[in-house]
Amino acid sequence: MKNLKIAVLLAVLSAIGFLAATPYLLTMIGDAIAMVPLPVPAVIALFVLQGGITAFLLAWAGLTLAGKVGLDAPILRNWLYKTGGASFTGPGIVQAVIFGLIGTLLIYLLERQIFQPLLPILAEKAQDLNTPVWAGVLTAIQGGVYEEVMVRLFMMTLVVWILSKLFERKSAPQAWMYWAGIITAAFLFGLGHLPAASVYFGEITPLLFVRTIALNGVAGILFGYLYWKRGLEYAMVAHAIGDILLHGFLS
Repeated sequence: MKNLKIAVLLAVLSAIGFLAATPYLLTMIGDAIAMVPLPVPAVIALFVLQGGITAFLLAWAGLTLAGKVGLDAPILRNWLYKTGGASFTGPGIVQAVIFGLIGTLLIYLLERQIFQPLLPILAEKAQDLNTPVWAGVLTAIQGGVYEEVMVRLFMMTLVVWILSKLFERKSAPQAWMYWAGIITAAFLFGLGHLPAASVYFGEITPLLFVRTIALNGVAGILFGYLYWKRGLEYAMVAHAIGDILLHGFLS
C-alpha cells in the first residue's frame, strides 16, 4: 500500500488535466470527435474517466517497479507519507525550468527551420488554427502529469527494470540502462502520437513520421534525465513549462 496515495493523486490530477485539455483537443480534432456516435459531453466524460483510470494503473505499476531500480516520485512520497524528506529545491527548479525552455526551443527550431520548409502543409495547418492562448496553457496539466506518468514513470521505469533483470541480477542498474530507458520511452512517446497525427493531417508520410517522432521525442530526453537524477516531479515541471509555451504561446 506504500504507493496507493501517490497513484490516486496522480490519477486525480491526470483526470483534471484531461478535462482541462478538452478545449484545445476540440480545436485540433473536433471534426473527428463529432463523428463519434455519442454526444460530445459523453465523449469528453469517457475521455476523462479513461484517462484517470489509466493514469492510476500506470502510476501504481510504475511506482512499484521504480522502487526496485532507484527511481521514484520522492517529493510526493514525502508529502503523502512523510518519508524521505525530499522537497523542491532552488537548483532543481532552475534546472527543470532551463530544461523546459531548452526542450521548447529545440522543438520550435526543428518545426520552423527544418520541417515547415519541407512540409508546406504544416504552415497551412498552423494558419487554420485559432486556439485561444488559455486553452493551450491548460494542456500543461495533462502533459505535465499524465504524460510523465505514462512515459517516464511507467515506460522508462519498465525498460530500466527489464534491463536490470537481464544484465544485473543483484547490483543497482548501470547508467547505460537508464539512458536506454530514457531514449526508448521518448521514442515510444513519439510513436504514440502517430494516430493523432494521421487524423490531423489525413495521412502519415515518411517525413511526417520522422517529424512526429522527433518533435515528441527530443524534449523527452531532457525530461527523462530529470526523472532519473531528481525525481518525477521535476520532469513534470519541465514538461508543463514546455506545453505552456508550445501550445499556449508558440502554436
